[in-house]
Amino acid sequence: MIVIGEKLNATRKSVERAVAERDAAAVAALVEAQDRAGAEVIDVNAGSGGGDAAKAAGDMIWLVGVAQNATEKPLSIDSENPEVLAAGLSAAKGASPWINSVSAESRRLEKVLPLSAACGSPLVALCMGDDGIPRDLTARMKAATKIYEAAAAAGIAPERLYFDPLVMPLGAEPGAGLAVLECLRAVKAGLPGAKTIMGASNVSFGLPRRPLLNRALLVLALSAGLDAAILDPTDEALMMEILAAEALLGRDPHCARFLRAHRKRTKKGEKA
Repeated sequence: MIVIGEKLNATRKSVERAVAERDAAAVAALVEAQDRAGAEVIDVNAGSGGGDAAKAAGDMIWLVGVAQNATEKPLSIDSENPEVLAAGLSAAKGASPWINSVSAESRRLEKVLPLSAACGSPLVALCMGDDGIPRDLTARMKAATKIYEAAAAAGIAPERLYFDPLVMPLGAEPGAGLAVLECLRAVKAGLPGAKTIMGASNVSFGLPRRPLLNRALLVLALSAGLDAAILDPTDEALMMEILAAEALLGRDPHCARFLRAHRKRTKKGEKA
């Protein structure tokens, strides 16, 4: 499974402050910590610019520049605004960046698909349309199919599409975890070549022992065919549970990655 580091996101107060103050050292430290912890891609979200599109684009260009100087890993340019996505992509150098994200909303399809087609980027696709986040599997798959077909028409291979079923809070939405697992399986079965992605932390919103619920959902999602996840790679317990699940599912031949991670942690003094 591809691990995408989630921490460089201006919805976090510390990152919002670092962007506002142009604190390159703080940003670089956050990127490097995620890189060392095992992130294969670093998500980069510079925020909304307080509603000022030009400011949001400028913030994204600055943040991308600092982040890519701190890692050789690909970046995931993350914004709801297609113009901000374009600005981030224009600043990205080196490894092909990801685009996070597109949905089945007509305006976003029209604006974002050409960006992915032009630069060959992997594309995170949200299973939602003009009416917001669907509550049932049929509507989520309708949105996913619309994106899948529009992407094909734009020359984007299915293998570059990572569909996000959109995790809802379990405390407010009974069955939210099961809905995610059903959607992951449906994408794999119904959209040939397409891949899947999710962030787990929303499922535990408002509930106690949030890390436990997040980890349980990720392990279950791996068994449903999850290909990538946006998460905190510095959470060592979470990373080890992912590696253990992949070994049990036959995704880690001879448990090689699990054993490497175990040896690394025991050298640091962690008990076996």
